[in-house]
Amino acid sequence: MKRESRHLYQKLRLFYTVILVCVVGLLVVYSISASRRQEQDKNLEYMRMAGTEARNYILQCSENASYFHGILYNSYNELEDLRHYLTDDVDEYMKFRLDSYGSSASVAYSGIEGFISSMFGSYSQLETIRLYSLAQEIMTYYEADGTRRRERVSMQQAQEAGREAVKGGRRKEALSFRKDLLDPVSLAPIGWVELGFSGSRFREIVALYDKAQMVVCNSYNEAVFLSEEEMAWDGEAGALDEEDSLYTREEVADAYGIVTILPKKDAAHGPPWNMLVILALGALLIGVGEMGISLYLAEIMKRLGTIVEGMEKLKKGDLSTRISFRKKGDELDIIADNFNLMCQDLNLYIQKSYLAEIEQKNAEMEALQSQINPHFLYNTLEAIRMKAICNGDREVGRMLYSMAALFQSQLKEADVITLAQELHYAKRYMELFEYRYLGKFSWKVNCGDRFLQVPIIKFVIQPVLENYFEHGIRLEAKDNVISLAVKEMGKFLLILVEDNGRGMAQGEMEEKNTALQADVMDFHKSMGLGNVNRRLKAVYGPECGVTLGEGSMGGLAVTLRFLADNSEK
Repeated sequence: MKRESRHLYQKLRLFYTVILVCVVGLLVVYSISASRRQEQDKNLEYMRMAGTEARNYILQCSENASYFHGILYNSYNELEDLRHYLTDDVDEYMKFRLDSYGSSASVAYSGIEGFISSMFGSYSQLETIRLYSLAQEIMTYYEADGTRRRERVSMQQAQEAGREAVKGGRRKEALSFRKDLLDPVSLAPIGWVELGFSGSRFREIVALYDKAQMVVCNSYNEAVFLSEEEMAWDGEAGALDEEDSLYTREEVADAYGIVTILPKKDAAHGPPWNMLVILALGALLIGVGEMGISLYLAEIMKRLGTIVEGMEKLKKGDLSTRISFRKKGDELDIIADNFNLMCQDLNLYIQKSYLAEIEQKNAEMEALQSQINPHFLYNTLEAIRMKAICNGDREVGRMLYSMAALFQSQLKEADVITLAQELHYAKRYMELFEYRYLGKFSWKVNCGDRFLQVPIIKFVIQPVLENYFEHGIRLEAKDNVISLAVKEMGKFLLILVEDNGRGMAQGEMEEKNTALQADVMDFHKSMGLGNVNRRLKAVYGPECGVTLGEGSMGGLAVTLRFLADNSEK
């Protein structure tokens, strides 16, 4: 294909590539968007789960504080010890303890301190327990590590102590629950107990849901836990959302509020490998698609190149060119099929128009016939001469008769005769050689009566017989045989000439058949067969002519094909 035709290939490839990149690009953008939405939904769900777990923890701590208060009132010794501890001075309380221990059969004294120590052992998240005495205005602090101290504080200071202890997350303690203590007899208030629980569980929750941030605030909207120390908290979640463009969700548990926070910039941000996988798949799709486009266009351009190449040959006058195509193919195959039909019809039209049909064929046959006469005359006279030298008797007359009959048919008969006449002349010709090769040669003819009146151009069998006597007969043998048979095959008649002579090599036979089929046989090397082949093709069409093959008797088989009814042509 010419270089200019590559422009179509480049344009089509660019067009398909742009479409491919656009489609894959849209898929990549959609996949990234869907992945971000999915990641955002997942992180929002994690934020909700973080708030729910924090709420459950606060409720659990509240229940633990209530349980502490309830079990304390169900323990008589511990409650009585606590009552004296909160209402008596130190000396009176110590006297009460000694008297109680002395009157008790137990080895160990069961007081409030033992009870508090057991509570620390039962609740791992419990950090502090504070007891306040209204009568003495004394606050006693118990720590989980066993530390104990007493401070004299006013009631107002005591009320704010728990709030200050956990404000801003300055200690491990983040949650504080206060329970009033009443005298079990008079039910008069004698103080209160405050239980402080650790905020480490909140940090575990935040670590589990890494993108969620959390603020736990008390009833005063003061932060008692911040997942990040640098977070700014003004006590209102709405203001935080508006200022920092964050997703927020509030939970309320007991006296505490929970605000879970998810920054919008992190909400849809997934792992980096997720984006890389989508981009890699997009690049892979483009690569595979580009390869498919190249292969498809290469096939299309190859077929177009074949069509253009056929047109170039046709432009140079080669009407035998044909383009291969697939049955039930696409438009290119339809073009190739129509091109082949056009070449075939054009070839037939040119043959009919420019060879002047019958006039040209007759002139050609007359010219070819003139080539046969001298050659035939020489061979016949040579046969008579050799026979006369050998015998000098009456058989010479018979030979002269046969020769005269042949000359008469050649000179006086029409160009088209019956098959019976053509076989008669062939018999006369073989009789001449039967005299020449006496005792070494025999012949036979097999033709049905229904074929005898079939018209045929004359002298198509004699050159084949002559070729046998020239090249095929084995003079050293005495069993030379040549056979003529007429057979029917569809609309064609076949004259089969077989012998048991020298035959022909397979390669040489294939070469001659190719030349005969193309009607390009060298007349100087094989004038007889080439002459007959050309005459048959000129009169009966390109499907007719001469074909060589292996004979059933071991020699050569020459098949003459012609139309039984020449009017079909």
